[in-house]
Amino acid sequence: HLSFCRMKMDCSSKHVSTKLSLQNVLISGRDAVISGYQGNCNVFARHSYVNLSNNIPLVTAWEIMDATIEDNPMWMTYIPEGDTSSFGGSVGKDSNGNDALLIPNPRSNNAGFDSAVLLCGYASDNYFHFITEVLPSLVVMRNRIKDIFKQQQTEAKDVVVVPNLQNEFVEGFLRLLLPEAFDDKGKLSPHIVQWGPWKKSGGGSGATYSSSTHPIAYTKRLATVMWDQPKVAPSPLNGPAHCLTPKPLIRAMQRVVLKSVGSPTSDVSKRIIYCSRSSSSTRRLAEEEELLSRLRAIASKEGAELIVFEKQAASDATAPSPLAAVINAIQLFQSATVVVGVHGASLANIAFSRIGTTIVELGHGIPQAGHYLHLAQSLELKYVGIRLRPNSRSFGATEVSLPEGGVDKIANAVMEGLKRAERMDGGDEL
Repeated sequence: HLSFCRMKMDCSSKHVSTKLSLQNVLISGRDAVISGYQGNCNVFARHSYVNLSNNIPLVTAWEIMDATIEDNPMWMTYIPEGDTSSFGGSVGKDSNGNDALLIPNPRSNNAGFDSAVLLCGYASDNYFHFITEVLPSLVVMRNRIKDIFKQQQTEAKDVVVVPNLQNEFVEGFLRLLLPEAFDDKGKLSPHIVQWGPWKKSGGGSGATYSSSTHPIAYTKRLATVMWDQPKVAPSPLNGPAHCLTPKPLIRAMQRVVLKSVGSPTSDVSKRIIYCSRSSSSTRRLAEEEELLSRLRAIASKEGAELIVFEKQAASDATAPSPLAAVINAIQLFQSATVVVGVHGASLANIAFSRIGTTIVELGHGIPQAGHYLHLAQSLELKYVGIRLRPNSRSFGATEVSLPEGGVDKIANAVMEGLKRAERMDGGDEL
């Protein structure tokens, strides 16, 4: 008996998002689904395709929902994905003798928070979703969040829920946009709640965090941001869209981020960035060396700089701090003339590129993969799509390859991007 709720908004108007305020609700699961509003089974999620069974506690029977074991109020629920640590629970038996999950009633006694600002949502620990969904939410709620950090409390009952800082980019962007979240010694504020699985030993910074793949929390008051998703992928893809944040929110996020970073200091007038996936587990480009050879030749001929951008492992002793890594990436893509890459997280950095930057995506050409086309159109970037050879595993393919003549098409797009930038610098093309 679930009622699924989505906020309806007119994304063509000035107001494309709403600050949603709810009372006495649960936040649960990796995708931070909101449920239990007014004691009912209303469910709020930013995306209608979120897997509810993996995110909310589903009780085995209503009559035993509020069980008591050794004076401790418990719920008896199904075990999501076989994770017996879900929702802080332990394995028990239902009335039929089957395994069930016994979880502490999150509403009991003084459990939970007085208020929470929720920045997490669907796949928020993924870099693309963080850039295009978490950051716009943070920008919209920024003043309210700063007011929370002004509170002096020994036990934080007013919190901000963010993805775990095990993802270094989360820490980097928090330090950039919300320096108030850290004290003078760099320690994370107790008002920050880290959401989702924690992989580091020792609990990291000592701030509140959840170690479960299926966390759960109760809050008396909750504030979050929701918006209507465009239903159709951008032309020429067309078809059902997937995770597209409205253009005004993307642009507002970009303005705030770039203002926080400042202008890039590079003297290079023409810069080609190639986003490599050679160390990734999926979508490694078979023709990468051939393509890089062509790009080096173009850079040499046109007096441009070629930079191969690849995620650096945090365990690398030469890796910069999370804040420095974020600033470096923002300023690098802000200085780009042309960006080339296979569909993947690194391309999310085009959110910080200048108007007119040429984006050459090596992608799947399907509506559900229109993320970077939408991002480019939202920020007035020049988008060129090069379709990869069909692969039955699509996003999950270990290796992808270009069609015949693919390297030539990319080279031509890069050359045109460099020439177009020269025309724009000369005032011939706006």
